[in-house]
Amino acid sequence: MSDSSDLRSAWHVFCDRLKDGVEIALDPDRPIDDVDRAEGVRALLRRLTSEINRELESGGTSHPELAWIHPFKNGQDNPDGLYQMASLDLSRTYRLSGTVGSVRYLGITAMTTDFSEGAIEQFLALNGDELPIDTEGRFSIAFGAGPAPAPGPEGTSDGAWYELPPRRCSLIVRQFFSDWDSEVPADLHLECVDPGPSTSRLDATGLEPHLTRIADNVVDMTAFWAGFGASHLVRGEVNAFDHVQAAQGASLNFGGSVDQGYGQTWYRIAADEALLLEVEIPECSYWEIQLGDVWYQSLDWWNRQSSLNGDQAVVSADGVFRTVIAHHDLGVTNWLDTTGSTQGCITYRWNQADRQPVPTCTLVPLATLDDHLDDRWDRITPDQRAVVLRNRRRGALLRFRR
Repeated sequence: MSDSSDLRSAWHVFCDRLKDGVEIALDPDRPIDDVDRAEGVRALLRRLTSEINRELESGGTSHPELAWIHPFKNGQDNPDGLYQMASLDLSRTYRLSGTVGSVRYLGITAMTTDFSEGAIEQFLALNGDELPIDTEGRFSIAFGAGPAPAPGPEGTSDGAWYELPPRRCSLIVRQFFSDWDSEVPADLHLECVDPGPSTSRLDATGLEPHLTRIADNVVDMTAFWAGFGASHLVRGEVNAFDHVQAAQGASLNFGGSVDQGYGQTWYRIAADEALLLEVEIPECSYWEIQLGDVWYQSLDWWNRQSSLNGDQAVVSADGVFRTVIAHHDLGVTNWLDTTGSTQGCITYRWNQADRQPVPTCTLVPLATLDDHLDDRWDRITPDQRAVVLRNRRRGALLRFRR
């Protein structure tokens, strides 16, 4: 069979596999509305874009490119985050170097990313405070199965060596910005120490496995996160965090950061209701709370206030963060905007915290909302809100240089 025949067959298999994904998004038995279904198809397209970039345009494991990912929109991505990812084959040796900048949190993790194969495995987990930074603010580390590499290209030796199992995985970099306007991102460079010649062109044999992995990852990831969200409903975890343990810590099996405690639940809010959330803020380097949709994607956080962090929120004098989650702006500064989504997920993150407080939630009719809002709930005018949203968009664009 000719190469063109092989490619035609592989392409048809690729397209047929993607059809499995649309059956997930448009499943008539899934308790979602028509907008949610359209967003499900959008989720497939976003993951297709992400997987194509990772599989075909990232340099592979020998010439990895640590590029930022936007839109990430997968697994309740953090609106404060700049995510970067590269493919690794840890039988090789890699060097990561650069500067840490001034972001509120920098996390570096080598881990598996295929949920269809079971729990995520993490092989390396470092934060910015653990990197060997020199007097000029630079660092260099090396990792892999070994042996440790010779000094770097400038003649400087690596600041640390991490021997890891010879597994294929991904390097995930999380940069979390609390002050969107002023924090400077880390400047990072990843290289394979002994890369060999690059593969600049692909023949049919080289391309076909990429097509298979791309389609499988698009479908499997969409199914996984849809199921993860639906499991809240099955367990009755709706409009409450009663199921969350105060010391549950990081969600390592789902790829969570080792430095973060997470809590998640499902919200269901009708047009004439609001959900009041209150939580005492712990001592921590960074915290955030956000809304997501039924596909476990973050809601629009560029143009809408669907998330708040420690620099954006108003915390009452008693140390409690209080927010109104509703479909319309009710004049409360800490409003979390559902963007019209009547159901979805709520996620909070405590980063390097001294404890893991759990929020309380109260669902109230809009008609009685004022009875629940005393002077501890900070207020805002429409003109002030317009300024907040304009600055929010500028901060997001600045982060992604758009």
